[in-house]
Amino acid sequence: MALPKLSNDRPVYEMVVPSTQETVKYRPFLVKEQKNMLVAFESQDPKQILDSMLISIESCVPGINLKKLATFDIDYMFTQVRSKSVGETSTILYACVECKEENEVKVNLQDIQMEGNQVKPSLIKINDDISVQMKFPTYNDVIAQNVFSSEKTSPTAMLMDSIKSCMYAVQTQEENILIRDESAEEVDTFINSLTNEQLEKLTDFVENLPNLSHDVTFNCKKCQTENKITLRGLQDFF
Repeated sequence: MALPKLSNDRPVYEMVVPSTQETVKYRPFLVKEQKNMLVAFESQDPKQILDSMLISIESCVPGINLKKLATFDIDYMFTQVRSKSVGETSTILYACVECKEENEVKVNLQDIQMEGNQVKPSLIKINDDISVQMKFPTYNDVIAQNVFSSEKTSPTAMLMDSIKSCMYAVQTQEENILIRDESAEEVDTFINSLTNEQLEKLTDFVENLPNLSHDVTFNCKKCQTENKITLRGLQDFF
């Protein structure tokens, strides 16, 4: 006798994708997705963790093209799917600012907001002849630029990689040059030729990209000091 086939793979919830404002249907993670993510997290390999997250979201949100969505879209989608899968709260450890005692802090994933959502892809003027067309980075861009946090990667190198992942094209009076058609060496040469003031314009765009954000207040269990923290980015919530 065959075992019954469950229908838990049907989408039952709705959410709005931040950058497109499109309403999509989704389902919670099933055991198969949770197993894959647990294996990835145990590996502590950022690339494997990211791949697992993308595959899981793709399974839970039918018809979505993750290659075209911004990184913050996917981060937000992950929190929403997870909240319906293993509970609407996430428990994180945070050290007290006064005594450094680690405290368990519960975060309601439904309360997470998008910070900086007023930032739009834009044309940044470098000088009278040259402008840079910026875009929201996708995780494909992140993988291509290898923008992963590690002890071996300096903050400056990570910032430069993030800037490159946000650059779509360079416009001159004669042509529109797509960054994807240029070699890494050519892109590096262009960035290195900028003045500090010109680079700051690109940096401002990157540093103000929309991001998951949530303010949390808790009293330390040891010294009772009130702590006020702002969580930003997917890594802060889990």
